[in-house]
Amino acid sequence: MNRLGEDDAELPQEDNLDEDDNALDEIETGGDQEDPLLLAIDDLEGRVVAALDEVKLHSGVHDPSSGTASIHEELSTLLRPVLEVAAHTGPSVARTYASSGLDDAVEDVYERVLSDLVLPVLLETAQSDQTAAKRIAALEFFRSFWKEVQKAGSWLDGTAPVTSSTAGPYGSGNTRSSSHHQNRGPPLPRPLQVRRSEKRSAHESEILRYWLQAAIACLTPGVFTSQAADDATSSRGVLAASASLRPSLKHIIQRIKAADDRGANRLYTPVMKLTENVLHKLLLAPDTSGGATPDNLLASCIKYVEIVVLCCSRKPQEPATRRRGASTTPQQDFSLEDLPEGHPVITRESLESIADYAFTVLRGFTLTGGQVKIDSNVLSSVMMMSASPSEQVVNILKPAALAYLELETNFPPLQNRSDESSIDLETNLDRSSIEYDFRMGPKPYSVAVNSLSALATHRPGFFRDAAICLARRAFHPPNADEGANLLTPVAIKAITSQIKSSCLTLLRNALSVSSNSSAILQKALLTFDMKAQADKALAMAKQAHSLKTAGRKERNRANIYYEWETTTTGTKRQRETDDALAKMRAAKAAKGLGHGIQLPTSMSDAVDLVLANLQNLPSKRPTGGVSKRPNSAPVTLEFVVDAVTSNGASLSQEEGRWYERDGGNAWDIELEDEENKFRPKPKLRELMDLVTRDDPSDSEEIQKKRKLYTEQSLSAAADAFGRILTNSANSRSDALREFGCSVAARLAYTLRNVKPMAKNSASLEFANLSVAKVVHDSDHKQKLEDFVDLYPLAATGLALDSETPLPDHASPTEGNTSIAVRFLNEALVQQDAGQDDPYFHNLYDNSLDLHISSVVNASIAANDKPNDLVKKKIASQTVIGLQRDIPMLPRLNQASIVQLATLCDIEEITKKAAQMSKKSSQESVAEAAAVHASKVAAEKRATATLLILRDVAFQRDADDRGLAVECAVGLASGRLRSTQSIQDKALKLVMNILYPRNEALAKSVADAATAEIELAVEDAVSCYDDIQKANSTSISSSDGGHKNALAPLSDAEKEAMDRMSKPVKLYMALCIRRTDMIKTLFNAGSTEKADVLSKTVRANMRILGRTAATKHGAASIAFDVASMTTNEEIPLLLSFLENLSGNPDQELIEACFKIQETRSVDGKKDPRYIIPVLPAMSRSDLVGHLPGFVLAEDKVFLDALVRMGSRVSRQALLFREEPEDAQNTLYGLTLTEQLVYLHKLDFSGKGIPQKRYLNAIKLCLEEDQTFNDRVVQSALDEISGTFLVGSEKLPLAFMRTTILVVTKHESLHTWISQVLLPRLVDGRIYEDSRQWEGWMRAAHILEKSGDSGVRAQDAISKLPAEQLMQYQQKW
Repeated sequence: MNRLGEDDAELPQEDNLDEDDNALDEIETGGDQEDPLLLAIDDLEGRVVAALDEVKLHSGVHDPSSGTASIHEELSTLLRPVLEVAAHTGPSVARTYASSGLDDAVEDVYERVLSDLVLPVLLETAQSDQTAAKRIAALEFFRSFWKEVQKAGSWLDGTAPVTSSTAGPYGSGNTRSSSHHQNRGPPLPRPLQVRRSEKRSAHESEILRYWLQAAIACLTPGVFTSQAADDATSSRGVLAASASLRPSLKHIIQRIKAADDRGANRLYTPVMKLTENVLHKLLLAPDTSGGATPDNLLASCIKYVEIVVLCCSRKPQEPATRRRGASTTPQQDFSLEDLPEGHPVITRESLESIADYAFTVLRGFTLTGGQVKIDSNVLSSVMMMSASPSEQVVNILKPAALAYLELETNFPPLQNRSDESSIDLETNLDRSSIEYDFRMGPKPYSVAVNSLSALATHRPGFFRDAAICLARRAFHPPNADEGANLLTPVAIKAITSQIKSSCLTLLRNALSVSSNSSAILQKALLTFDMKAQADKALAMAKQAHSLKTAGRKERNRANIYYEWETTTTGTKRQRETDDALAKMRAAKAAKGLGHGIQLPTSMSDAVDLVLANLQNLPSKRPTGGVSKRPNSAPVTLEFVVDAVTSNGASLSQEEGRWYERDGGNAWDIELEDEENKFRPKPKLRELMDLVTRDDPSDSEEIQKKRKLYTEQSLSAAADAFGRILTNSANSRSDALREFGCSVAARLAYTLRNVKPMAKNSASLEFANLSVAKVVHDSDHKQKLEDFVDLYPLAATGLALDSETPLPDHASPTEGNTSIAVRFLNEALVQQDAGQDDPYFHNLYDNSLDLHISSVVNASIAANDKPNDLVKKKIASQTVIGLQRDIPMLPRLNQASIVQLATLCDIEEITKKAAQMSKKSSQESVAEAAAVHASKVAAEKRATATLLILRDVAFQRDADDRGLAVECAVGLASGRLRSTQSIQDKALKLVMNILYPRNEALAKSVADAATAEIELAVEDAVSCYDDIQKANSTSISSSDGGHKNALAPLSDAEKEAMDRMSKPVKLYMALCIRRTDMIKTLFNAGSTEKADVLSKTVRANMRILGRTAATKHGAASIAFDVASMTTNEEIPLLLSFLENLSGNPDQELIEACFKIQETRSVDGKKDPRYIIPVLPAMSRSDLVGHLPGFVLAEDKVFLDALVRMGSRVSRQALLFREEPEDAQNTLYGLTLTEQLVYLHKLDFSGKGIPQKRYLNAIKLCLEEDQTFNDRVVQSALDEISGTFLVGSEKLPLAFMRTTILVVTKHESLHTWISQVLLPRLVDGRIYEDSRQWEGWMRAAHILEKSGDSGVRAQDAISKLPAEQLMQYQQKW
């Protein structure tokens, strides 16, 4: 039996109807099926390829109709499905479909989706796409992808320990549940842990390499010819470099620690190459317009240099940590201490040299306001040296640093050795005379100052140099003279203020005291009259410095408090902090009282809590404890034993719940007595007599007691039902489960109007909700509601599996049935046993309908809440159970099968998934992935529903078989709601599985399909008036350019054609198997006022014609269909013949001629029957049949001309010549040839009236979209050329056609006046009076046209004197 989620539940994905009747027989046995994991990976690849194709084909220009604010957001939205699949859906699919092994499944998904598709394609986009926006989008994808893969359940999941079985893509991936963070799962075996760790490291390395290569490509010089596009791409490349540097260095450390030097080098080389490219953009890029690099790019590069310095320098350690010898680098930071020793290339010394030179460059930026011009000789000599990757970076930084150091050597000494208190901040720099490579604008200047301040704060080794640099810059702040017009007065003021605040911040730091920099910073601040602020900052720095070396006692007593300005109330943030602290202390003081002392984890906090609570303890222990309830039983040994044996139930003191307390004591047990082993005790017999006796003479007290015990007896029964049902559902014993469910089912249908206990009330509510949401027929809904009210316990049992998930051990297996089946069996037994009792009327049918409604509602609930894994599990379990249980049910009914088909209605979740994939990038990618997973699960359930219908059709009786076939056909025809994919699967189920099974099923399929066509006819007739009205409105408002006769004219007609195309395609598939059904299809399409159905049939006739011709032979099927067609169905017959073959053979040509012969009326042949084969006929044959088409109706005539030229459309302007030694080698008629042969037609000899002959030529000229000016010119040129050489006379209609062309095509005036008319004069046209009259009329029209480019006088002047006089006299 098939299971949901397994490959057996997948119908094959075929694009076309297969004429092989046994194409899908494999679905029955479950054998030779594709791996479900491979199918799922194919689906993922399809989604990714579709999204990437959309990005590739994007123009790169923002579309305002997309709903996005910019082109970058628009492209990010297009790439969002790729991000979902790559980061979340991929691991989820691996976990879901892992059959042979989870680790192998994870690797298969990763390799096919990421390694082979997503990462290479996006890298190629970032490297070679000609649109800057697409390159930026690809680069941004890598940053977002790196962020997403760190989340729970993804490839590099960092939320669970690596030793846990839930780490990475092997866990649940549920980011919303706290259990993912609390329940880490059992530890992995050591070998598996090592293998998974190696795979994770390999994945991380690959992702980082692709990210780095993409950033390198965007930083390569000369990416775009447009400087703006190149700068924009470079800016994003620098940002990507900044984001990827720390993760890459951390991974390099992991590889070195694992003794994988090669793996470390594979990532270290692109890191250094990326750094080299950024420094090229910063220091060595050629000057652009204005001699300056864009501020955004420059600022990004400076920020990157700051990150490089932070990563390549040493970080301080706290004194306590330093004593223990441990590193304190936080997880998100990186410093030189993290780098282990022993690698031959990646050494601390090489990275430290990069940091020193980069820091010097930053100092030069801050002090000089730009980059001092680098000596080209030094630069060229350094750059020419071959070096390791780190030395190449140094070779770029070193000349820039030396250029600044050359200036710094000329600075006056900072302090006098004899008097250290004297500080000289003067630099004697004349910045206006310094030659710069570039100067910084306000944004990069601000970033440079911030970088210097940050480096001084986080790296003590740079503190003093940074402090001196900032102090000297503060002593001589920027001014307008040195800004090269890049710094406005406002920008100068802002930068000066930033330098002041940076100096003050550094002075507050304790390092200012330990590095002897406080005096330097203080003097710099004095230049701004900030003595008070400087003194306060220095006092705080000294206090902090003293506390670092003080003892514990001094540090605990210290009350560090500093405020920049004297205030009485403090800042708002300070007040909020104080309030929060007070609340926390109050909570600690009250915590634990009355509920036991709950000590915190921290020992110091626990001691504080105990001391705070000592004063709250009472002086003596409270007396009495819990208040004693009245009528409480004494605590005796029997009381304790009862409590233990009844699991606490005997402690209940409610008088009415006696059955929970001592129900077991109501029976006497005599094992030796075979007949009366269990006898009720006298007290129980008294209660039974009291309940069953109905004596009106009893006292009021007895009646109240009877009522009480009656109610409690029903409650006891309901409670017993609930306990039996729950225990049976969770039992591991099949026999016990079978027996318990049978007892529960008997109780459920025996006890009427008995509500379940509270613990089972949720199932009853779910049953009521299922009836309300799933059943739409009012009468049917009322019957089910009455059934639920009458049998609440039965409704509870029928809906239990749809409301509560079953444990894995309790799920029914192949040999067992579910709880619902046992209830349904009991319902049938009760119904048969009490046929005359109205209570049992339709008991089984109502129970079955309620059960199916519950299953459908479970799927609806799962679709409504995609993130609820419990509901998804329940929906899957119920459909699996239904697929297994349906063959075991006694019988089915129409209502239940129709309700079952509603499981295929997954349009809402499909639309939701499509909408989520188009959401903006701010939305959670994991949320969209969850919705897509829910959609896939819904499709699996719908596919399982089709399999259920298949099983019913194969295994049930004739009535059930017919109902299943009707539903399957209804799904295939679109009458029952579903998605396109499910409709395609239903179509294949009907045609490739049900129809070829046996004659009975084939007849059922044919009858159901015929019923669908009849419904389509009724639909077409009912909407005829609305469509005619809509078409009239559409035609009146259109420009008249519509030419396709089979295309819908209005939205109303399009909706109707879409609606009818599904049943039409289904019926056509049947017609391929049974050609006699074509008669029914044509008859339906020829119904009066069913025009839209006829149009739909003709629009899809290609499917029927080509497939039928392939299977039965074109000529044979043409004869058969023609013989069964009436005159009213001729349009459909002609459409069928036209679509039989794209290249008709001689046999089909002869068949069409034979059909024309047999269907002639009074010897008159209808030329329409040979129109379909005209393209395959020789030119000579077409010329011979041309008179027949001229005599036909205008539409038939024009259709014939179109078909004649359909295969020679590229030669429309040619008049082809037959080879000398061959005959009838030319096929079809070009447009030029059609006009030529029409003019040369011997109309009188063929019995064609002259008027019809001339009108036929005029019809062609009026079709100016087909017979345009070039075609007409070519035809006139051919006819006049043969006339000029004297081989033929001019046709009768030639000059008439020329006059019509003159009046219609102004573009030919010049050619006619300068070429055609003179040529006709040379051919002595004036010898034919009729043609001469036409020539003069045409010449006169051209002469009077007033067109400056027309010189008709040249042709007139060539006339002989006599003819010239005739012309002048006439005109």
